[in-house]
Amino acid sequence: MDRPDDDSVPKCTKKENTTVAMGGKITLERFAGKAKDGEMDMELGEDARVDGRKIKKIKLRKRDKYAKDYARRDITEYRKGYPEQRDVKTMRKNLQFYNNKIQSSPNGAYIDTMLEEWHGDYKRLEQHHGYIQWLFPIRERGMNWEAQELQKFEAEAIKRDPNTHGRVLKAYKMMLHFYGMKLIDETETTDGRIERHDNWELRFQNLNRSTHNYLRITRILKSLGELGFEDLKMPFVKFILHEALIEQTLDNTIDSCLHFWLETIKNKEHRQILKQFVKKYVEE
Repeated sequence: MDRPDDDSVPKCTKKENTTVAMGGKITLERFAGKAKDGEMDMELGEDARVDGRKIKKIKLRKRDKYAKDYARRDITEYRKGYPEQRDVKTMRKNLQFYNNKIQSSPNGAYIDTMLEEWHGDYKRLEQHHGYIQWLFPIRERGMNWEAQELQKFEAEAIKRDPNTHGRVLKAYKMMLHFYGMKLIDETETTDGRIERHDNWELRFQNLNRSTHNYLRITRILKSLGELGFEDLKMPFVKFILHEALIEQTLDNTIDSCLHFWLETIKNKEHRQILKQFVKKYVEE
């Protein structure tokens, strides 16, 4: 059965491989099969050193051709701004939701209620499969058929209104907290830098284990770019890469981070900076 929040991605099969790095055991989840996102296949390579610490370099295995081709087409369409798509002026659900006029569905809530009462409700945020398409709309059809693709005129309206634009940032903060992270600067003009939240250990464990969140993160990053927060994406990806490659706390996110999250960044120079960073810790 397809997961309601996986954006039409076939399910993966999973095997566990436990190895040793930095003096302790790390469980590496390996995923086989055709997957849009969340596919993971890696092993530890030659040693590297970071600030005097011994770090095992990561060696990524070749990705499935289907997954590579899908990722390339998907990201290319996003970065080009979906040139073939045209606005449908009667489709206004995202704008109405962000104006707190309608509830998300199914089994949803008004956005202000969601941002206030669902914050920190880890079980609900993990198991509810219909809210993410409303909080982070993108110009693609997802698996929640009661949500709607974002229209360009809706995105422009959300960006212009301080109230709706502020709700986008609040939604992002709520999901960061869910993933064990927080913005260093919490103001509305934040530069997007991220640090671990107090809850990071348990939430990182969940993020390593619950891979459907990788598809959610791809959606979140795409939506931030559509709704006026493109500058938040590079700090997020940089934080994930640091935790995954150096601290080795988010090992299972590496494949999604390299092939999807990093690639959602529209600024080519920023992507290249991050790719140069990755080269230090990933074997060719």
